[in-house]
Amino acid sequence: MGFVMSKFNQNGGVPRADSVLVRPVHPIRAWLLGLIFAGSLVPFTIAPKLSGNVSSRYMTIEGLVERGTLAIDASPLLAGSGSPDVVRFGRHLYSDKPPVLPAMGAGVYAILVPLGIRFSGSAAQFVLANLVLVISIVGVASALTLVWLRQLLQTIPIDRRLADLLTLGFGFGSLLFTYGVTFNNHSVAAALLTGCFALAILENPDGKRVKFTRALAGFLAGLAATIDLPPGALLLAGIAAWQTVKFRKLPLPFLAGALPPLLLHCLLQSAVTGSPLPAEMYPKAFEYPGSYWMTAAGAWKETVPRWQFGLEFLFGHQGWFTITPVLFFLPVGLAFVLARRTDPLWPAAALIAGMVLVLVVYYVWGVRRTDFAGQSFGTRHMLAITPLCFFFAIVGLQRLHRRAVTIVFLALIAAGGIYAVSGANDPWSRVEKRAQTNTAVRMLQKLVIYPWSSYRR
Repeated sequence: MGFVMSKFNQNGGVPRADSVLVRPVHPIRAWLLGLIFAGSLVPFTIAPKLSGNVSSRYMTIEGLVERGTLAIDASPLLAGSGSPDVVRFGRHLYSDKPPVLPAMGAGVYAILVPLGIRFSGSAAQFVLANLVLVISIVGVASALTLVWLRQLLQTIPIDRRLADLLTLGFGFGSLLFTYGVTFNNHSVAAALLTGCFALAILENPDGKRVKFTRALAGFLAGLAATIDLPPGALLLAGIAAWQTVKFRKLPLPFLAGALPPLLLHCLLQSAVTGSPLPAEMYPKAFEYPGSYWMTAAGAWKETVPRWQFGLEFLFGHQGWFTITPVLFFLPVGLAFVLARRTDPLWPAAALIAGMVLVLVVYYVWGVRRTDFAGQSFGTRHMLAITPLCFFFAIVGLQRLHRRAVTIVFLALIAAGGIYAVSGANDPWSRVEKRAQTNTAVRMLQKLVIYPWSSYRR
């Protein structure tokens, strides 16, 4: 059913054709875990966690609601934001971020403005506007990520209470917690990718709402592609290709579901760049008088070979595996599944392995400059796919089937939790700064595999 066509027995996880759910739980169980996680984010969200990234999106939200435009020239936030994430097209300045997420935020902000709550009002008004936006969009998305992750774990033969613990462990032990307290696209994309993947895996082809389920999966994938283009577009293409091969025809419900958010993106993005292509595809748009990127501080100079940056990206101070060390189990889980072509998880594992490979290659060799993460904490650009990678890390844990391995797995989650909570206090400063004041982070940083940094800004 969906990707998974069989049931696992208890003898080493060997599949036998039966059912997709080997450890089914009541849906309320997953929702309660999501609710617990959402509530834990609120105290960290009260004090705004701002950056140039956040400010550029907030200026777009404000412009849409208060002036009916995507341009941010007239925003009262512009002068004080110091945001480098600004481009010029024609005579106007715009955020360089894709516009669909700000459009979603505008729907929330439009409710606040008639109540007298504005970004440009008092400090208290700004704090409240930020709190509502982050909780209603990023907080909800972060909670949904755990809901869908817990639902996915029904396909793995592990103890239900352990599955609950691992679900919460991922929430508190990854960048999902760090970025769940600030307005950003990666947390939202994590929910959309996890939801799409869960719908594909858990689909019951004999159910009465198959077309609706596939359309909803397509909608989530399409929306993810407009909010976090690289992982979202890869999942959209991957699921579409898999369904085409599986059903031997175009997956029309899936593609139809993806169409509305993609059309919305084309409409909004064209109002900025003149085409559906994002601002990053127009380097000249960053070159205007007053642009940060035209200053000495913003100028780019290649400092290390890209293969060395790849090691830094994965295993450096801010590396993907450094900040979320439980992901060292990811290749174990993928290897177990991909080694057996008949494994029911094989198509899903192939998709995730391919996505990880393409994303790493893209972020290491495909981007124009290697300081694209700026001052942010950890490797946030891999956050969207991290829940699905964690799912296969748990597959590795289950297939190894050793108590000592479980202890190591939980210890790695705990190490990730130290990083995650530290990052949640300020998601927009690098981990090296945190190591100066946080003893636990400093101790963990001594274990970094690749302890060199090419970051110069």
